[in-house]
Amino acid sequence: MRVVIVGAGPAGLISALYLIQEGIRPLILEKQSEIRSTACGEACSLKSLNKIPFDSNPYICKYVKGAKFIYTNGACSYMNKSSATLDRTNWLKGIAQEVESRGGQIKLDIEVVAVGENSIQLKNGDRIGYEILIGADGPNSRIAKHLGVEKQFIVASQYKLAFDDSGMDFLEFYIDRRFSPDYSWIFPKDGIINVGTGGDFTALDAFLEHKGLDSCKILDKEAGVIPVSGIQKLVQHNIALIGDSASMVNLFSGAGLTPIIYAAQMLVRNISNLENYEREVKRHPIANPVFFKARHALLALADKDLVNLLRLITEPSIGKVKTPFAVRIIKCISLVTKLRSLISTYRAIRIAKTYGW
Repeated sequence: MRVVIVGAGPAGLISALYLIQEGIRPLILEKQSEIRSTACGEACSLKSLNKIPFDSNPYICKYVKGAKFIYTNGACSYMNKSSATLDRTNWLKGIAQEVESRGGQIKLDIEVVAVGENSIQLKNGDRIGYEILIGADGPNSRIAKHLGVEKQFIVASQYKLAFDDSGMDFLEFYIDRRFSPDYSWIFPKDGIINVGTGGDFTALDAFLEHKGLDSCKILDKEAGVIPVSGIQKLVQHNIALIGDSASMVNLFSGAGLTPIIYAAQMLVRNISNLENYEREVKRHPIANPVFFKARHALLALADKDLVNLLRLITEPSIGKVKTPFAVRIIKCISLVTKLRSLISTYRAIRIAKTYGW
């Protein structure tokens, strides 16, 4: 079977690994001249990471206990989930080497400009035939546009900073709308921290100053877009989408790696019947519409209600006894009138504990 994958990011490379396990050696086309990560927090749960048929351990920068949510008043709450931060560019290069060593083929600096029924046209004028075409070419996917998929995006900006993170053992999420309507983050990476926000660099610079990090050495500066439309159309005839090209992002956390890992397994399992792939994905928790509902419910809440809601349905500070849920909700009586927001966010967090990042 002639399988061509457009895009050598996580979605394309992880799909290739699973295909090779099934005896299919794909051709991967990447428009960049080298394989490298785009703007990303670079975190993944260990449960998800260990599902990939590849040894990721050499590329792990730091193990963390889970997520820590920090609020405007300084209070915090937690989501315990064994995870790790990655040197993602070298991790992707390692996966690419594994793919090629096992018979896959990767061609760099190759841009697809048009999609036909059984072939694609390249920028250099060449055409390449395919039996199955997998669009893994990111948020601005050429393949998704061919399928008529329209997306909405948010901008994300990030710095890599030199920083002593020895005292950090959680991924830190800052819920503060002065800097982002979604959240800002600080992820530890063993002598480096990824500091980012759902906004532009002006907002990120303000967040750095607020955290007293504006004097740290900037090692790298990245920006990108995150698709927030939710999964729509995944398949047309012998063409399938995966990853950011399919808006396959957890809309509650903004994470995309775990959804890719689960979707790649479903894609390869149904490579000879792509309609089943779409049906299976849409029935899976990674595509649960509750994420879309929860995101919009949180964006509509006032700051005080947002903080109360997240504190209500996450864990209290480490070492403290958890107050019964009924008692906690009575203390946040304003949330009782926002029951839909409460229910959708609670369900989203429950699913995110498994499929969130």
